[in-house]
Amino acid sequence: MSFPLLLDRDVEFVAAMITSVRAVVTSPVPMIGWAALIVVLLAVSAMPYFLGLVVTLPVLGHTTWHLHRRIIAPVAA
Repeated sequence: MSFPLLLDRDVEFVAAMITSVRAVVTSPVPMIGWAALIVVLLAVSAMPYFLGLVVTLPVLGHTTWHLHRRIIAPVAA
């Protein structure tokens, strides 16, 4: 959650890392499941000479962005 937070808001990297750790502590089972899914998808997509990464990396980036938007509270308008 740190990298999308750094792109979304003007925060320091330490605050982004602390927020990421809090998100994992708050809901460890979905976060561990998401991390395991990322590992499996990257491993499978790297097998055919890394050609699968052309599809996998944009999909993982997009879904991570949406996960970030659900977990981190939106900025007050």
